[in-house]
Amino acid sequence: MVKVDNLSFGAITIGGRKYRRDLLLFPDGTLKRRKGGFWIFGSHNIKREEVEELTSAGAEEIVVGTGTNGRARLSDEAKSYVEQAKLQINTLPSHDAIPEFNRLVDAGKKVAALIHITC
Repeated sequence: MVKVDNLSFGAITIGGRKYRRDLLLFPDGTLKRRKGGFWIFGSHNIKREEVEELTSAGAEEIVVGTGTNGRARLSDEAKSYVEQAKLQINTLPSHDAIPEFNRLVDAGKKVAALIHITC
């Protein structure tokens, strides 16, 4: 499983490689650029489909980084899905989400993340 090295406004570093786009991190270590939104600013609306994609990949727990200022939010549809599926989801400002994600990886959890890298 991958761990996040660093996060700064507009960039996230994983395995020594810097990415300038919101990312989905899967339990098997796969990384995927988040679809939609502006190239660097992404979207402040986290969709149900994004959460479903992480759970369908086997995530038992999900960490959502809502940006450096915590502006991104789960959509109403995503919130409903989380409640119906009884998912364990941690929604935190991205600077707090990174250490939480890394802690869960170290604990051997099947964790996935969606990290918003700007506001």
